[in-house]
Formats: sequence, structure tokens, C-alpha cells
Amino acid sequence: MLELDVAIVGGGFSGCAVASNLARCADAALAVALFEPGELGRGAAYGTPHPEHLLNTRAHMMSIYSDDSEHFVRWLGERARGADFVGRRTYGEYVGAMAANAFAQPGFERVRERVAAVRRQPRGDFSIETESGRRLSARSVLLATGNALPNDDFLPAAMRVHPGYVADPWRFDYGAVGGQVLIVGSGLSALDVMVALKANGHRGTVTVVSRRGRYPEVHANVERLDVIPALDTRGARALLRCLRRHIDDAAQRGFDWRAVVDALRPESEAIWRRLSRLEQLRFERHLRSHWDRHRHRMPPQVDAVRREYRQSGRLRTYAGKVSRMERGTVTIALSAGGSTQMQPDWIVNCAGLGRASALKKDPLLGAMLSDGTLSLEPSGLGVRAAWDLVAIDAAGRRVSGLWIVGSPIRGSRFEATAVPELRAMAELAATGIREMHRLPEHQANKQVPSDASCSPSWAGTV
Repeated sequence: MLELDVAIVGGGFSGCAVASNLARCADAALAVALFEPGELGRGAAYGTPHPEHLLNTRAHMMSIYSDDSEHFVRWLGERARGADFVGRRTYGEYVGAMAANAFAQPGFERVRERVAAVRRQPRGDFSIETESGRRLSARSVLLATGNALPNDDFLPAAMRVHPGYVADPWRFDYGAVGGQVLIVGSGLSALDVMVALKANGHRGTVTVVSRRGRYPEVHANVERLDVIPALDTRGARALLRCLRRHIDDAAQRGFDWRAVVDALRPESEAIWRRLSRLEQLRFERHLRSHWDRHRHRMPPQVDAVRREYRQSGRLRTYAGKVSRMERGTVTIALSAGGSTQMQPDWIVNCAGLGRASALKKDPLLGAMLSDGTLSLEPSGLGVRAAWDLVAIDAAGRRVSGLWIVGSPIRGSRFEATAVPELRAMAELAATGIREMHRLPEHQANKQVPSDASCSPSWAGTV
């Protein structure tokens, strides 16, 4: 059986970022393998077939390395400026190129297979089985499996078997979509659908339904705030009141609300951890969608597509929920009372990242949840992980040697989907992995330093 030091499961942004950080500082004797059947660096976000899909963050914020903020901009060269919203496919190319640099190093291997099972062994290491039946062992494992598909158990069964139902909104090719399109959800994914539809010549109508019927806010060029706001973390309501007060104070000094939100971004995880568990759950229930709408904003080019659909009378947006579907007719129960009906040709599920039910359906994560290697967060948003991203098992114990990075640990982290936060997670996990393989076995759970900065052996490669 082939023995590895580190097995990285998943080759999207998170897996590639961890590999790149390990390559920067790792011992040359470290045996690292990344398991990914598809193209490196793509994943759900950057594997879109539509070149018109843009990043929702400006290029100067998208370096894969936190200690080299201009790395992505230098890689782009003359293709874009730091303030531009670059195509997501281009960004996937960048992440894949950085991963290729890592896997050109001795001891780093790319395995073009999907992992079917990860099992903890009595002696503390892990057995890994791929879909082809190949078996390996690894001293440590990094799970970077990416986004679970949107939950669909709240939708009527008739919708889920509709011939025009799209369960995966991120990888679908919308070139053949026409007629009436129903989009469930009004976040950034819903806007991506509209962008793809317009680019492919869609001439029909779009109906969007979500709980509040609100879209993300729009990016704007604003002056950076000159202070970092200090927020009251005694509870979710106190936090909201304090944030509103800071926005009002900033407005009186000529600052846009976006500047306040952006100033809080580097501090958001620490603020989140100061809330009690009960208050975190209250925030998730009542304030999360409000925060995300202001925090995860859309580029002006995307808003222009939405406005074009609306001004042409081809976009209807409802606050409510789908209540039933009979004989091809969907009934939407409106939050303000009453209902409306439509007969969609296509139904796109953009209800957001999957929660507990979607994670349990994932063959790998579901099996690890069933055998107790992993456990769910009480909120149901994701699986449990400690502050240093080490997995927590069903008995509440740290699973030494098993790290999780990215959206599967939503709930354990305040932000777990955007590149600046994923980048920090990748660096933290890489630091923990290096420390574990550098120290004797009995010290593997020792607290690791948070400084993950190292000088790359290929620093000039961009």
C-alpha cells in the first residue's frame, strides 16, 4: 500500500491553496498527493462554462497568498487592472497555475481520481480508497471537497423531477435554456444565471423567488474608512445596533456604508467568536442574509444585466416561497399574503450552499458523518472543526491529522466561501500540517502558531 505524508482531497481553490502553501515551506522529503479527477483550480466557483461570469471581488483582493497581495495582479499582467472584476475562468486558470508550480516540486503528486472513502485507523493514520479501488495510507488528510449542492428537500417533489430542473447552478451550461425560467433564490448565483442567460441570447422571462425578495448590493468605488469599528458583541441585536451606529457616524464624516463593512472584514471572524453560541445561532437565523447581502456584493456589470431584464419587463421578483407544483404549474406563496402562479420551462435551484441534508448525501462526507469521524455543527450549516481547522468527531474530540478547509465548515467559521477567508484557512491548515510532521507523535495536538508566512522556493514565478 502506497504511504503518503499528506493527502489533499479536492483540487478547487482550497485544495490548491493548501498545496501551494505546503510547497512554499515544506520539507523536501514530505510526500504530498492531491486527489482531483478534474482540472485543478476550477471547483464550483471557477469551473463555470461561461466566460462572462465575473469574480465578485476586485483583482487586487484575490492573491492566493496573503503575504503577497499583488501576486494575482502581476500574473494578470496587461489583461486587467487591480480594480477590475476579472472573469472567473481566468481566475481558475491562475489557481491551477499555482498548483502546477507546487506539483512540479519533488514529493508532490497529482492523482487524477476521486476519493471514495477516508477511514481513521487504530494507529492514528488514515486509509484512503479511490473510486477505482486504489488504496493508500496517509499520516494526515486535508478535506477540501468544496461546495455542497443547494438543498432541495424543501422543494415539491414534482419540481425536482421536472425535465428542466437544474440542481447544480454553478456548472450548468445555460446555452439551451429558453422560455420561462424560475430561479429559486436571489443571491449571487441567481445573478450568475441571469448573466449566462443574457449572454446566450435568452428572450424569455425570469421569475425569482426568495424569502425576502432582495438582491445583493452593488460594489462601488468608495474611500476606505480611516478606523476599524469596534462592535458590541454582547448579542446579535447589540451587534446590529452598534453596526448601524457606526454606519451613521461614518456617513456624517462622508464615508459610504460599504467602507464600514469592508473595514470589518478582517475582524469578522474574531467578532463572531466573541458571540456566545446562542447568539451565533440567533445571528444565523435573523441577520445572516442581511449581512451577506451587504458583504457579498455584485459587480456593476452584473447589476446592469439584472436592471436590463427588469426594465424590459422580463424579470419578476417575489418575496415568498414555492408552496406546490401541480401539472406543471408552480404556486408561490407570497410573504405579504396571497399567491401567484407560473408554468416554468426551466427551474434553477440557487437556494445557496447545501446544509446538513446535502452534506449527508455527499458520498465521502456522508460516510464520514455516519461512522463518527466527522460531526455536524448544531446550526446544521456544516461539519464541526476546531479553531485551527482540525475536525471534531461525533464524541466531540479532535481528530488529530484531519483538517477541513472551505465551505463544508460553515458554522464553525463565520466566513468560509470567499477567497480572502479561504486563503487564511489554507495558510492555517498548511501550518498545522507542517508542525504535525515536524514534531513527535505525542505533540501532534500542540497549538500551532498562526504565522504561516514562508518564503517560496519559486517566489519569482507568477
